[in-house]
Amino acid sequence: MEEVHVNVYIHAPVERVFEAVADHESFLRAGDGTHTKVIRPGLTERNGLGALREVRVGKRIRYVEEIAAFERPSSFEYRILESTQPLRHHGSRLRFTPRGDGTEVDWTSRFEVPVPLVGRLLGPLARRMFVAAFTELLLAEKARLEASQPARAA
Repeated sequence: MEEVHVNVYIHAPVERVFEAVADHESFLRAGDGTHTKVIRPGLTERNGLGALREVRVGKRIRYVEEIAAFERPSSFEYRILESTQPLRHHGSRLRFTPRGDGTEVDWTSRFEVPVPLVGRLLGPLARRMFVAAFTELLLAEKARLEASQPARAA
């Protein structure tokens, strides 16, 4: 089993950070062609509990993910239901913790690569790729949110 753990501090209030990251279609986009579409809205809000999202990375990689827990503004969890990659997903969680004037975002994900013989080699490679992707997404959101923060008095 592989575990991904990424932690980024964003100098913005927890409510703003949660709202930005929980906006699946806006947050899950990147220069590598990553884009996301909500294919079923959540039970009480579009991006909330029960929402299904389709994440595409380039032309070949596709995930269908379900929001399995949603507690505004402290956390949400998702699980991958379908993937074009050989992946057994054991769940992911994003936690949002107020720290001073900002928010600490903690993203964890657990998975296995169930491929006989080479799965043990592919798992660590997939972990490094997920760490890089999650970090890139969070740092991009950090830049957007911090650029739009009102200036602080000196």
